[in-house]
Amino acid sequence: MTNQRRMKEPEIMKGLDKNLQLYARANAPCRDYYGLTITESNLILNVWRVSYGPHIWPKQKHCIFDEFKTHKMFQEEVKLVFGEGVFDYLTGLTTGQKKLENLPRKLFLRLFWFLGIDDVFNLMSCSKIIYELCNQEDAWRIVFIKKFGRAPSREENVLAMNMSWKDIFKKRLDYVRKALKNTNENTMKKKRETKKSIRK
Repeated sequence: MTNQRRMKEPEIMKGLDKNLQLYARANAPCRDYYGLTITESNLILNVWRVSYGPHIWPKQKHCIFDEFKTHKMFQEEVKLVFGEGVFDYLTGLTTGQKKLENLPRKLFLRLFWFLGIDDVFNLMSCSKIIYELCNQEDAWRIVFIKKFGRAPSREENVLAMNMSWKDIFKKRLDYVRKALKNTNENTMKKKRETKKSIRK
């Protein structure tokens, strides 16, 4: 099962064209943290040894798509930590199976622009992998734009440096709902006052 806790990202990972990032914690008694980064042609497995503290750079293992099928040690580690579902996804991805979740990231996100908000949330419920693909930062930024009908403001983009787009979306949605509720309450209040004045 993926874990929402994020460990410190190595410098070598910054700037990579990442299709998907998954995080998980190893099964007991081992409590090490794992990060799996999937790019256009590579799988990168980061392992943070908890006993050394999360500030230490992780041990990193690489596997190109063409080698995943025969890289038994890499396969077993992924299967053990991330589960059969992620393993099956990687098997399909690295062997070129034609599935929605195997689309290149840019094409997958392009589909978002043709979906309504309800369709996006329905898509998230299709499978765990598709949920993870839809739960990435770039996807939530698109959801934000589609929901509120505008590009994020400068302040919101700055806020996104320290907060996820999912949280920004929720925060903005709460604000809109409260504003709408207050507007409705004020409207009802004015109607009641108008009725009272007419009766007088």
